[in-house]
Amino acid sequence: MLVGAAALLLAAICLPLWGMTLVSVQYPEGLRMVVYPTHIRGDITEINLLNHYIGMAEISNDFFVELKVIPVLFGVIAGLCLIAAVVRRTWVTLLPILLMSATAVYGFWSMRTRLYSYGNDLDPTAAIDIEPFTPPMLGENTIAQFGTYAYFSWGTFLPVLAGVLVTIVLWLDLRARNGAGITIKQEAIR
Repeated sequence: MLVGAAALLLAAICLPLWGMTLVSVQYPEGLRMVVYPTHIRGDITEINLLNHYIGMAEISNDFFVELKVIPVLFGVIAGLCLIAAVVRRTWVTLLPILLMSATAVYGFWSMRTRLYSYGNDLDPTAAIDIEPFTPPMLGENTIAQFGTYAYFSWGTFLPVLAGVLVTIVLWLDLRARNGAGITIKQEAIR
């Protein structure tokens, strides 16, 4: 299971983490932005052009330091999973799950902060004046004349599944240890 968790984490480096689609009368087919662990893809030029009119900051790979760190973190956590599979110590198995949890907490906090900043730190001299807003992290929303749909993707789901696998291994190890301890105590009593 730990080797499987490592494989899932390594596969996630190539898959999208999150995406957003914006739909309006002018763009019935929608404008898409997809965030991968290493870059942002989609209709970024067109989205930036529209964002400029309402005073939003430009979306670019260079602005997101996380895109340089996420692949390394996934690789390190995958390596820890492989080490845990070989070493078979509870404390070593705890390391990847702790790092995964810290990465998830930081990732969601960072994403929420960025979305808030993008929608609330608008340039007051922009051509179109709109009320500050926070783009959704998940689900549907309406921003000005655009309907938005935000979603998490496989690059997020696979690390979550890897975390479940590591947790199961940890639980099974602790259960086996506790069971062995009971057997030893029972033998000592006899």
